[in-house]
Amino acid sequence: MTRQYANINPEILIWARKTVKLPTWLAAKKIGVNNDKLLSWEDGSSSPTIKQLYKIADVYRRPFALFYFPEPPKHFKPLKDFRKFTIYHIHTEPEEYQLQKELLLFQRKREQAIELYELLEKKIPKLKIKAKVNEDSKEVAKRIIKELKINHKKIANTSPGYDALNYWKSFLETKGILIFQTTKVPLEVMRGACIVKNELPVIIINSNDSQNGRIFSLFHELVHIILKETGISNFRFSNKELYDFVEVFCNQVAAEILVPSELLINTQTVKNHEEFEKNWTHYELKNLSTYFCVSQEVIYRRLLTLGKSSENSYKEFRENIKDRRYNKPKGGNYYRNIIAKNGRHFLNLALQGYYQEKLTASSLYDCTKVKLSNLSKLEDKLYV
Repeated sequence: MTRQYANINPEILIWARKTVKLPTWLAAKKIGVNNDKLLSWEDGSSSPTIKQLYKIADVYRRPFALFYFPEPPKHFKPLKDFRKFTIYHIHTEPEEYQLQKELLLFQRKREQAIELYELLEKKIPKLKIKAKVNEDSKEVAKRIIKELKINHKKIANTSPGYDALNYWKSFLETKGILIFQTTKVPLEVMRGACIVKNELPVIIINSNDSQNGRIFSLFHELVHIILKETGISNFRFSNKELYDFVEVFCNQVAAEILVPSELLINTQTVKNHEEFEKNWTHYELKNLSTYFCVSQEVIYRRLLTLGKSSENSYKEFRENIKDRRYNKPKGGNYYRNIIAKNGRHFLNLALQGYYQEKLTASSLYDCTKVKLSNLSKLEDKLYV
């Protein structure tokens, strides 16, 4: 049988590889050829077969037809990188590829969501809040709380952990934000990311983080969106001097949204705490973290900011918890994982499109990766 070769544009081949941050050796390995073969395709001295091009399109997460374009797309803009890597984590090229592959997937899902809104003739909700990084972080937080109508009493009556995480995800989805969750990406590589758009901006959180950690990332990335700062983050409270000022500001606003100063000061736990005592007990921190549904680290940091704790006591607390790691439950329910990755709002749109006969079975599978024969199992978990 005669092989069919793809007369593609080598410039597009190079561009597509670089957008997923793949070095040639790793790209060649994933495609299933040697490095010299890939280099010959990129310099135009030879061409891949049609079968190989399908593999390239899959590895680079790009449409098959794109490789025939006369020039790379001009609308593509890579996400700004706010990350810093410490000596404790050696950042590898396969890890970066996995992240970039996921980010491209979620950009595609956003495009699918817009198509679904159009098919369903539904109006896309708009997030109209704006802010600048030189504003007072407390005032920005107050504005966000007011505009989004955040009710802290509701979260205080919500169980910490997954219930609180699901509450905040659903809450932000009603405001016109798509929430996706990445898997297989180490926490050191990415804690959160966002894609800023006028319609359906995207927040991406990491399943390897704790539930409280993911809640904080939701609001850290929300502030990025309001600042119109698309980016990738792996910020921690420690070593803040290493980070871009935008990252520090996003953390300050997120902390004030989740744990407003006035509410914290007026809790019974803080009122009962001895004024001269700068150390906080595990019992006190647990009470406050449960009430606000955030981590004890966030609470201690807020107490430090409000002058209710000393720098030394906070550092001592940090030393005591630095070796504690969140142990993510292994496995889990497949359909719950599908819901977490795609978000309930996105899946609802896809199912509405299918049941209103505006989406084919094939297109539904493209959105959900769930076969029709298993759709009822997904719905059992989605609509509970």
